[in-house]
Amino acid sequence: MTQQQEELDQIKSQIQDHLISSGNYDIINKQLKLKLYESGWYDKVSQLTNQQLTESSKSNGNDEGQINFDQLMANVKPKADELVSKNVKQEIMEKIKDYLEEIIQ
Repeated sequence: MTQQQEELDQIKSQIQDHLISSGNYDIINKQLKLKLYESGWYDKVSQLTNQQLTESSKSNGNDEGQINFDQLMANVKPKADELVSKNVKQEIMEKIKDYLEEIIQ
């Protein structure tokens, strides 16, 4: 790891620590959860997860399925990330940006 990358990681860690200690992390996290709920993201991810479990069960020829959590997560996470709407991403990024601008000034 380069020194520049180490410094960047340290800055990210400091920002996260400050977000947590100020209580803003919880506020932004709650807003994100609400936006995801309102957009139907949770339902879509649930359907995607059930689909993966069903496909695993069928490919293994049994009703129990043989997929473990890590495999399920590896299959679902990239698709779930893509399902987050651009509007939700933009709104949350704006909140983080506003917070950062506030603490820098």
